Amino acid sequence: MGQELHSLDLQAAQWVERMSRPVLDSDAAADFDRWILKDPRHVESYARMSTLWQSGELEAALDDKATSLHPSNDDDIEPAPQLRQLRPSWRRAVPLAAALCAVLSIGLAAPRLLVHRTTYATGLGQSRTVALQDGSTIRMDAETRIRVRITPWSRDITLEQGEAFFDVVHERLRPFAVDTGAARVSVLGTAFDIDRIGDDTRVIQVYRGLVSIDAGVGRQWRLPAGSGLELAGSRVRSLTVGVGKHPDWMDGWLEANEMPVSQLVQKLNRVSHRSIELADPALGELLVTGRFPTNDLEGVLDAIAAIHDLNWRSAGNRYVLDR
Repeated sequence: MGQELHSLDLQAAQWVERMSRPVLDSDAAADFDRWILKDPRHVESYARMSTLWQSGELEAALDDKATSLHPSNDDDIEPAPQLRQLRPSWRRAVPLAAALCAVLSIGLAAPRLLVHRTTYATGLGQSRTVALQDGSTIRMDAETRIRVRITPWSRDITLEQGEAFFDVVHERLRPFAVDTGAARVSVLGTAFDIDRIGDDTRVIQVYRGLVSIDAGVGRQWRLPAGSGLELAGSRVRSLTVGVGKHPDWMDGWLEANEMPVSQLVQKLNRVSHRSIELADPALGELLVTGRFPTNDLEGVLDAIAAIHDLNWRSAGNRYVLDR
């Protein structure tokens, strides 16, 4: 009896996954109708598996099992050029039924396929493009680090430092979320950029679609294309995003709109092997507006100096900005 019920649950799990796909052909719908009417127990089993699919229990169980089988290593970072790809058929071949097997300790290899985790990082002056299994891409700026966690029901990214542009493939049943520490950005399919500056400043700019932002404590926003938001502690500033398909930094430019000099310096230091230092920390509070080429650091320093009547000098492998 137990084996028979387990077999019914596996069938139901396969149907839950199949019926949850964004595109469902008429043959599949007819097959489902025949299956669900064949046995009253099918209705009960389908209801149980559907509830499990929509709950956090399955994901938590897979997380625990995947962690026990493959403990994470913060130093195990994916090498630059290429992303390991699962077989193209994995989303069809390892659906909810395999996830259920993993939870029931029947298939110990299932979590490896169902929960895909990778860490990517770029160094000083580097950039790279990461292609995810769902077809989405992430363009990482210099000195950026992200953690990627993909399951059949979620796409979760953690931006630990730096800046990245996300071009997300639309999936109605599988949201795409980016955790920045100070705020969580959620989408279904869109293109947006997030810059994590220091400990508390986050800049989000939307280039296509709609983005939801949750900064906690009742602070939530929905941003359409062409808009942006800067979060700096308790301060919030609305931004207008220029016309284009991607941010300027991808073309070698840095656009500042009343940006504190301290932020501008931090962004420039990501791409330059000669760092900029401020002789007086108070200089970091000065505001700068302009569009600057990231491959001409001395030209940028000339512009900042002219705007605020400052001076700069070369000191070994660094530049010093002073009054």
